[in-house]
Amino acid sequence: MIRRTKRARLILCVSIGSLSLLLLLVVLFVHTQCLRPSISYYRILEDSIRNHHPDDRSKYILLYTNFFGNRNWNLQAETVGPDFFRSIQCPVTDCVLTNNRELLASISDYDALLFHIAEAWTYSLFEKVPKIRSPRQIYIAANMESPAHTKHLLEGDHDFFNWTMTYRLDSDIIWNYNNFVDIESGDIVGPAERPQWRTGWEDYYNETLYELALGKTKMAVQFVSHCGAHSRRDELVQEIQRLMEVDVYGKCGTLECPRGSPRCAQMLTGEYRFYFAFENSLCRDYITEKMYNSMESYIIPVVFGGADYAKFAPPRSYVDVQQFGTVRKLVDYLDYLATNPREYIKYFWWKEHYRISGDQPFCQLCRKLHEIGARERTQYYRNIKQWWFDGSCQKDAKIKF
Repeated sequence: MIRRTKRARLILCVSIGSLSLLLLLVVLFVHTQCLRPSISYYRILEDSIRNHHPDDRSKYILLYTNFFGNRNWNLQAETVGPDFFRSIQCPVTDCVLTNNRELLASISDYDALLFHIAEAWTYSLFEKVPKIRSPRQIYIAANMESPAHTKHLLEGDHDFFNWTMTYRLDSDIIWNYNNFVDIESGDIVGPAERPQWRTGWEDYYNETLYELALGKTKMAVQFVSHCGAHSRRDELVQEIQRLMEVDVYGKCGTLECPRGSPRCAQMLTGEYRFYFAFENSLCRDYITEKMYNSMESYIIPVVFGGADYAKFAPPRSYVDVQQFGTVRKLVDYLDYLATNPREYIKYFWWKEHYRISGDQPFCQLCRKLHEIGARERTQYYRNIKQWWFDGSCQKDAKIKF
C-alpha cells in the first residue's frame, strides 16, 4: 500500500514536472515568436529616434539659369540667406539662395540647382549644364508660364530633373501666384486638389456693398496687352461686345490706364461690375495674377481658362465662362446680376472669411530640402517633356463662340 502511494506521488510529480516544462516551452514560444519581435521592433524604432540627428546643415540653392533675363530671379541681392527666409516667414529658414557659382568650392557642393524652363537657356553651348553632378543633388525645373509659352526645349532632358516647381498642383513644389488663407485659422485653403471651403453666401447681405453696387454704372472691363493669345480670348471678348458693353484697356483695346495707377484700381470698385480675367492659354491649373488682382477690389471676376477654379478660389466668388454653353447664356447671367444688386453682392461673401496672400515657393523649397525624403529617396522625371505637355492644355473652349 505504501509502495503504491509512493508510486502515485512519483507519477504525479513527473506529470506536474512535464506539465510545467510544457507550459515553460509555451511561454518561451509565445515570447520568442510573438512578443519578442514586437519588443525588438519597438526598440529599433526607439533607437532610431534616439540616434536621429536632423540635418541642420544649411542648404545651398544655386539659381543656375536666368529668370527672364534676371540673374538673381528678382531677389534683392546676388546671395540671400536665413534672414531672407525669416523675412518672408518661412517655417524653415536655414537655406542660402545664390546665383554665384563660385560661392562654394565646387558646383557639385550645392544641394539644389534651379533651372528656369520658360525661356531658352542663354549660356555658352559648351556650358548649358554642369559638367559634374553629385548623386545627392536635386535638379529642379521651374516655370510659371503655360506650355504654350515654354521656350526651353525639353527633348534632351530625360532623367535630368528630380523635382518640378510650377503652378500645377501635381508639382513637387507648387509655385502659384496667390493663396486663399482662412482668416480665422490662418491656414492656406486653396489652391488644393480638394479644398474645404466655407459656405455662407446664400443669405449674405451687406448694406454698404448694396449701396456700392447701386452706384456702379459700367458693365465690364478688361486689361490686356498680349494680343492674339492661344486661348482666342480676343475673339471671345469681341463676341461678348456684340451683346454688352466691355471696355478694353491696353495694347489690345482702345483705352489706356497706366500700370499701377490708383485710378485703375478705383474704377474697378467704383464704376465697373465685372472684370474679365481671361487667360492666354487654356491649360490645367493655369491661373495668373489677373483673377487675384481683381479680387482685391469689389468687382466680380469673370474667368476664362482651363483650370478647375473650384480648386483655387471660394465658391460664389467668380463667374466661370466655361460653365456656360454659349455667349448669350453668359451675357444673360451677367445682366441678371447687374440688375439684381442683392444677388450681385453675394459674390463678396468670402471676404469676411478669407484673405489673399502671395505665394512663397522658396519657403517650400527650403523646407523640402531639409526633409528626410530629400536625402534618402531619389527620383527623376524620365520624360519631363511628356509630363509638362501631354494632356495639359486644350485648344477649344467649352463655351461656343
